[in-house]
Amino acid sequence: MIRVTYLSRATEPLSADALVALLSQCHRNNTAKGLTGMLLFGNDTFLQSIEGDEAAVDALLDRIARDPRHTALKILRREPITARQFAGWSMGFERVTDGTLATMPGLRDLGLRNFNPEFLAASDAVIESLLDRHRSAHWDPLVRELDARDKLIADLREALARARNDTQMAALVLETVVEVAVDGRLDDAHLELCRTTLRSLR
Repeated sequence: MIRVTYLSRATEPLSADALVALLSQCHRNNTAKGLTGMLLFGNDTFLQSIEGDEAAVDALLDRIARDPRHTALKILRREPITARQFAGWSMGFERVTDGTLATMPGLRDLGLRNFNPEFLAASDAVIESLLDRHRSAHWDPLVRELDARDKLIADLREALARARNDTQMAALVLETVVEVAVDGRLDDAHLELCRTTLRSLR
């Protein structure tokens, strides 16, 4: 398998209806050919990453190069892969605006004016940031928030388990101290056990 990331410019402004038609075509064709990927569009600029069988990817790139909706196609990366980064998307899509850029860490000052082939072709770090949050099925902000909550719950459960364990250990040490104190057998070893347990609780 290979992954190819490219930039191109729209030959004319695309309406929302034209974008829907483009994406519907992508979904139909890519699903049939086992291709996955992500398409970002804004400021008349396409940024797309496509992955799948090499022959299928090359055939798609050839069609894109001949598509009258594209011009100035530039391949940024062509790399062999062993696993897909966009497995959840027959063709994921995000329309890039000043508003969407403002929500992306590290890109808040980018501005839509800089979402153009010339700037992006010279900005690998920006390309990485733009694509990175789409590299799993959980790029959506709401899903990311749910994932973060799940992680928080897991961390809290782990902390609770540790606290319960510490409580059990502390109770065991106290029981031991009480037993030996009653019998008059309290010695330095028991005191050190108390100190060690106390340190672990702090």
